[in-house]
Amino acid sequence: MPEVSRRTALAGLGLGAAEVAARAGLARPSGSARRGPSHREVTTRALVIGSGVGGAITAFRLSQAGVQTLVLERGRRWAVTPRGNTFASTERLDGRALYLEPRAGRHGRMKGRTNLGVVEIVPGDGLPVVRGAGVGGGTLVYAGATIRPGEAVFRRILPTVGWESMDAEYYPRAARRLRATPLPQDLLNHPHWTGVREFLAMGRAAGLRTELVRQTVDWDVVRQELAGTRVPALSAGQYLLGVNSGARNSVDRTYLADAERTGLVTVAPLHRVTGLTFDAARRRYRVAVERLDEHGAVAEYLTVTAGSVFCAAGSVGTAQLLVAARQTGALPELNEHVGRHWGGNGDAGWFYLNVPGAGGGRQGGGISAAVRDESDPAAPVTLEQAGVPVPLKTHAMPVLGMGFCAPAGEFRFHPATGAVRPTWPAAVEPTDAAGLRRMALTLRAGSHSTRPGPLAPLEGALARLAGDVGRLTDRLGLSPSQNGVLRALLGIPRGGVDATSVRFTGHPLGGAVLDAACDNHGRLRGYPGLYVMDAALIPASTGGVNPTWTIAALVERCLDTVLREDVGRLV
Repeated sequence: MPEVSRRTALAGLGLGAAEVAARAGLARPSGSARRGPSHREVTTRALVIGSGVGGAITAFRLSQAGVQTLVLERGRRWAVTPRGNTFASTERLDGRALYLEPRAGRHGRMKGRTNLGVVEIVPGDGLPVVRGAGVGGGTLVYAGATIRPGEAVFRRILPTVGWESMDAEYYPRAARRLRATPLPQDLLNHPHWTGVREFLAMGRAAGLRTELVRQTVDWDVVRQELAGTRVPALSAGQYLLGVNSGARNSVDRTYLADAERTGLVTVAPLHRVTGLTFDAARRRYRVAVERLDEHGAVAEYLTVTAGSVFCAAGSVGTAQLLVAARQTGALPELNEHVGRHWGGNGDAGWFYLNVPGAGGGRQGGGISAAVRDESDPAAPVTLEQAGVPVPLKTHAMPVLGMGFCAPAGEFRFHPATGAVRPTWPAAVEPTDAAGLRRMALTLRAGSHSTRPGPLAPLEGALARLAGDVGRLTDRLGLSPSQNGVLRALLGIPRGGVDATSVRFTGHPLGGAVLDAACDNHGRLRGYPGLYVMDAALIPASTGGVNPTWTIAALVERCLDTVLREDVGRLV
């Protein structure tokens, strides 16, 4: 990146000297001669904040349009090596797993534990969020499920986006560029996918709509895993912390790699954006950035000046940046919809035990099969079989569920700390729990209509015990999470285990939605040249399915208009 000057990054945002020192953590103890990190300025035509689905697509499309682009990513670049040891695994956890941001103590000195791993858990208020960190964003650690809603459901969640063009052009384009294809027949027949075959059989026996789900996977690499020429990863259910064999087609290996090959796109890992403002006189954006070292300490401060900025840090990252900019006065014209209409896509978790054909051990991941019900477009429901590594054959089947999620959440700014936290109202259920429970019980009944599980003779007694335990835990006044864990341990046999009482989401959506915070193509209202191109555009739900495909297709659609109308004028 070109060096323009050595001025303080935050000073370039129009702050006074004292405020610059406070915000940048530059204040030093009286009499101290210790020098802090250096400062410089960088100029680029277009800046993309984030390198996940939205950021990678944006960088690729800008490169196609001939636009010099800088991509900033707060996490590391995770290059898969021939040794197959890039990522941690669920069997061997270490500092590569969790992303724990450093915290500034007195005088700007960093304190507390710091890991720059690949998964971050954002506590939130009422609905914790799990999200990826690294070049490739959430696609490094997701299950790879590429699934889209039907027409009636789509029209309800995004009524101002034309279904016809999404169906005919943008969904197919995104699937092709994401390299998403279903599990091949030879792998479906393999013993490592026994659980998938059992799940499909259960769905058919229960009269549910079943399908093999497209996955962003290089199936030839999976075959190499099974042949012993690559480290066992996806074929052994190891994907939640990264895929060490290289079988995952994460966007750093698809869209972003194609963008970098043009020579017009520079990706800067370990660069964390801390502020954003607009210089109206020059019609330029100035972005405050911290460059981190491998241990999470600030190595350098930068101000990046850009003619256009594309916010693509995911729903949480984008909303946090924009809400902070509005509330601190850096971007005061952002409207009241910024930070609102947020949710977790109706995520829920289930476990079935005593499933006849479901195994443990080396079961292939991530998500290969689903059952769906979209008969009511206002209440779509999907259940998916999730392969996870379990050391023994347990007859257990983990299931991921998604239902409709109302856009009831928001991001709140806390003036005392400057933090922006995702907040979910306690009185609102973050998913259609009743619809999910009905489908889960229907699916469970499908396994018993074919053949009994190994514990079938005990099911009646165990079901009665589960009811007794449920009444007991209610009387004990346990927390929802404690109650959920105890029921998971003891309430298993007939209906599976509802884990929705332990609330979280891996699919945050909203915070800067279309036709509210933005126009219908991702342009933030009030600020020419400022865009949102990620999950923040979608209000809370993609209609009971995994959101990646819809996010990708929507960003492709928005960029068609932005690049046609704004290149040479704003970009």
